[in-house]
Amino acid sequence: MACDDLCETSTYSEKGCAIISPRPASADVALAIAAATVLGVTVGVLLADVVAGVALGAGTAVTFRFVLRMIITRK
Repeated sequence: MACDDLCETSTYSEKGCAIISPRPASADVALAIAAATVLGVTVGVLLADVVAGVALGAGTAVTFRFVLRMIITRK
């Protein structure tokens, strides 16, 4: 595909075609900040779920051991 077939926002050099973004730089910065925020929130939520899962598992293990000891000593 030749660069002539692309829209007017493309340029041609000896290295090949380059598409020039019609967006201003501030839009790219805002998009990067939004993507980083979404990624940060997602990772934070997942880490909170992991911590809650570990706490729940540890609490269940302690409760099970306590109940098991009570059952064994009631013979």
